[in-house]
Amino acid sequence: MASPRLIKKRLKSVKNIYKISKALEMVAASKVQKAQDKAVSSKPFSEKIYDLIQTFAKVSDPKTIPLLKIPEKKNCDLFVLVTTNRGLCGSLNTNLFKALAKHIEKSNFSQHSFISVGKKGRSMAITYGKLLADYSDYKPFESAITVVIKNITDSFLAGEVDEVNLVYNDFVSALVQEPKIKKILPIRQVELLQGEEQEKLIKKENINYNFEPSPEDVLQSLLPFYLEVQLREVFQEAEASEHSARMVAMKNASDNADQLSYALNLEFNKQRQQEITGELADIVTAGVSLENHE
Repeated sequence: MASPRLIKKRLKSVKNIYKISKALEMVAASKVQKAQDKAVSSKPFSEKIYDLIQTFAKVSDPKTIPLLKIPEKKNCDLFVLVTTNRGLCGSLNTNLFKALAKHIEKSNFSQHSFISVGKKGRSMAITYGKLLADYSDYKPFESAITVVIKNITDSFLAGEVDEVNLVYNDFVSALVQEPKIKKILPIRQVELLQGEEQEKLIKKENINYNFEPSPEDVLQSLLPFYLEVQLREVFQEAEASEHSARMVAMKNASDNADQLSYALNLEFNKQRQQEITGELADIVTAGVSLENHE
């Protein structure tokens, strides 16, 4: 059984942990609403850009647009892995790594390349393939959009990679963040979409357009912007997911520390009471012995 002094020392440590976790929870909570608003508001815009891309792709010749060409062979795929720079966000990164590992196991590609955005993804990238670039030092991550786009488009157009995927945590709610793997290159045309997805897109864009100078020219100029929008949305989703996960994780840590502190206080008081009771018993016993001796 632990002594009161040891319990008191442990209680002090738990209280310090509570202060730290509570402070981190409050910092995350102050950032989470702004990040959530950005993530939610960007989705409709991203979806509309995707619809426009499909509208132009339907009337364009894919042979004239390199980013629409589907490679004949599947040798190497590229993953833009978006993780966090810091920990203390629960199982956010772990769940993403599990989803990526499962995807790679089912993949038909023999080689895998990675672009890491977030320090926590470096080791994962090195474990499963070749790390082409690391943009974890860019703050915020959105400032790396231009260099990431150049890297992935250059690699794709040069034939070094045959497919490009974004790997990130999709923000669903403050309590739910889902790992997601989204293919962005080669860009799918509406003919490649299946079932309900195809019908939904056709209903949305059942409009005849006049193109100037040509749909191919318009699409060529729109594709880089489309990639920028996709990356910006992913970075915003990842940021909202990180702050939400950290807020929840730190709240759980604070609650656990508070409960442990309460339990240690009870144990300390119990031990202290036993000590005092024992000391009183010794005093009474000594007094009785003196009386009997007299």
